[in-house]
Amino acid sequence: MNPRVRLLGPQRDPVGARTAVAELIPDGPIATINAGWREREDEITELNDVLGGRMHNLEVYRRWREMRSADPAFDAAEVRLRHVLGEAQAVYQLRLRPALDTITALGRRDEVARVQQAALDDANRVVQELDAWQLRVVGAARQEFYDRTDLGVRAEVVRHRHEVAAMINNCAGFVISGGHVGVLLHCLHVFNLRPLLRGPVITWSAGAMALSERVVLFADRSAQGGTPAQVYAEGLGVHTGLVCFPHADHRLSSDPTQLARLARRFAPARCVLLDAGTSIDIPAGAAAAELPPNVRVLDPDSGVDHG
Repeated sequence: MNPRVRLLGPQRDPVGARTAVAELIPDGPIATINAGWREREDEITELNDVLGGRMHNLEVYRRWREMRSADPAFDAAEVRLRHVLGEAQAVYQLRLRPALDTITALGRRDEVARVQQAALDDANRVVQELDAWQLRVVGAARQEFYDRTDLGVRAEVVRHRHEVAAMINNCAGFVISGGHVGVLLHCLHVFNLRPLLRGPVITWSAGAMALSERVVLFADRSAQGGTPAQVYAEGLGVHTGLVCFPHADHRLSSDPTQLARLARRFAPARCVLLDAGTSIDIPAGAAAAELPPNVRVLDPDSGVDHG
């Protein structure tokens, strides 16, 4: 059964995290995963203060790097996986952009409405099929990686997994922070943490993305001119029915037409904008979240539904 989860907006001012910890994990140690911070994983003073000094840092990023250093064959498999995933992402982007350009071009036409809508629907299906292709290729690459490495019998992997599991057994809940979503998601997979997530789980930014069914990268407003939203990988599926867009006010287009297309692309999942101050509770075992009225969701017709 899925654990209880609280999804938060960005925690520049960690009021939401403090409140969530006080409400959901009032007592006991808190298992913390901040692998998305990478080399800054051990800079825990501020976060530990938010957790009331009860933080038990699992340090899975450090452990992952130690496993690679101690096991050359495992490291070689990691390098190969990164190469294959990078190539898959490049090919996907090459195919995705013209498919999205087609939708944009069709949207500018003002011809026979019935023909126009049929063409747009078909073009949207093409994009959805490309997204599904990307998920299949990434899933197959990760499965090949697991088959090659046989993680469950590698001495260093087993040792670190046992140490992490022992720490978790003594904890009352989890906090999973943000950072680099790809690194965070990979560490969650390597340590097989999905079945160990029990009790309340509080998460934000990249953590909220990694725990979803589908991780979508987006940077419409980047300094390099922006890139279209693209599927990255399957997430852990701890919460379902939502595609998470943290920091959307800085990184996502404000064009209602583009936002409506994004909502249609990922339907029936709801595209939720994890703004500062957002707090979404998902009860244990729930199939999907009941969104509070202040949460912004992309609407397939008008762009943004303000709740």
